[in-house]
Amino acid sequence: MLRSWKNKFDFRKFAPIHSDPNIFISSQWQRNKTDPNLIYLIYRTAVMLFFFITWVITIVRESGKGKWPIFLTNWGYTTNTVQATLAFIMLFFSYIGSTCNKPKIKESVLSLYSVYWVAYNVASSTGLVISVIYWTVIFDANKIALDALNFFVHGNNSILILIDVCIIAHPFIMWHVIYPVMLGTIYSIFTIIYYAAGGTGKEGRPFIYKIVNWDKPGMTLGVCLGVLIFVIIIHSLMVLITAARQKLEKKLRSKKLDITVETKKQEAAYVNEAMTDVV
Repeated sequence: MLRSWKNKFDFRKFAPIHSDPNIFISSQWQRNKTDPNLIYLIYRTAVMLFFFITWVITIVRESGKGKWPIFLTNWGYTTNTVQATLAFIMLFFSYIGSTCNKPKIKESVLSLYSVYWVAYNVASSTGLVISVIYWTVIFDANKIALDALNFFVHGNNSILILIDVCIIAHPFIMWHVIYPVMLGTIYSIFTIIYYAAGGTGKEGRPFIYKIVNWDKPGMTLGVCLGVLIFVIIIHSLMVLITAARQKLEKKLRSKKLDITVETKKQEAAYVNEAMTDVV
């Protein structure tokens, strides 16, 4: 019985390891998932530039205040920027390697895929959670300006996450929920340490977010646990979206193959009929 339990609970399932690294530089919708695709490279470049530029702007905007690193939004946005940058780097150098017929370049850069996969899991699940919590609980129109940057960081990021999960080819695995949960746990511990050290939020109060106030430990602990559960729910949703994406692509490809086969049969029939008429 113990052996059976160990077989089901295999710690190797948590590892970000895949048998085909090429899938991390491919779109679900490209035919050849072995060679880098130029259109997909253009898409990855645009996503990387958006995240990197807006990420830099958030830092510059908060420079001199010393509060930028304390917000979960910025932790999440940083992981989004990291994963977008890694995705671009892997695809860009793979494309260069394939174009210049230097496979070692591609082989070398694809060694980053495990780091990217972890960053992607963290960025996607936590990014969506942060957006939902921000707009439903934290945002106050009387105190917080709804400008372009605010929307980009708390809204457009999630839009891009949802678009991306419909485009990428690599899987979203339930076991990998451990990574966004780890980030949430680390941030919760950070807020405790920050509170104990006398840290304050933007308005000088002894908490970063009103819902994470360790002057009320019972309520705050409940909030932290609730958020971690929400992370698991969102991660599960991403797994379902991935499964739907893969199923749809397989169905469309199968349908297209059936049409191609039927067309070839009709062409063969026409040829046979023409040959019969000639005879």
